[in-house]
Amino acid sequence: MQDMSDEYRLTTPGTFDAGTSRDGRTPAPPATLPPDDALAQGAGGRSLTTGRPPDRYLPVRRWLVEQAEDLRGMRGDLREQLAASVTPSGGSEATADDVVLVTSEFATNALAHGRAPAHVQLLVDGREVLVVVSDGDAAHAPFVAAGREPGAGGFGLQIAQRLSTGVGWWTDSTGKHVWATFGVAPVA
Repeated sequence: MQDMSDEYRLTTPGTFDAGTSRDGRTPAPPATLPPDDALAQGAGGRSLTTGRPPDRYLPVRRWLVEQAEDLRGMRGDLREQLAASVTPSGGSEATADDVVLVTSEFATNALAHGRAPAHVQLLVDGREVLVVVSDGDAAHAPFVAAGREPGAGGFGLQIAQRLSTGVGWWTDSTGKHVWATFGVAPVA
C-alpha cells in the first residue's frame, strides 16, 4: 500500500489506458459480467443512487490500495485517523467501526469488480465523515444485491446503506467513485 501525498482534495484516479493495466499487461476481458453486476442477465437487485457528495468536506487522509493485502494496513491507518480526528456520534465506538467496515467493503469491491488500484479518501466537515473510494472502471455501476442466500456474498452495499447516513456514486472520465457519510463530532 502506498500512502498518497499530503496534497488533499477530492480527487479522481489518474487517467487509464483502457487496454493496458498498470504493470503494462493487457488484461483479458471477462467472458461474462460478474453475477452481481447490474447489467448481468437475471441479476436480482438495484443500482446504487447516483450523485456526488456535498463539497463542504475537508480532506484528511488518502490511501492507495493496489491489492487485497493492502486492505489491512488501510483499515488500521483509517481507524487511527478517525480516533485522532473525530468522536463517533453518541459516544459509541460503533461508528468508527462502521466507517472502517464500509470503507473496507468499498475498497474490496473496487479491487474485485473495478479496475485497481483503489483510491481511498477520508474527509470531514465537523458533523460528518465522508469516505470516497475510486477505481478506474466507469463502465460498471455499483449494484445493491437482492434475493441472495446468506453467505452468498454481495451484501457490502446493503451494509453501507444501513450503517451510514448517505451512500452514492458517480463516474467521470477517470473512473467510478463510491461514497458514504457518517455522523460524527470533532475531537476537542
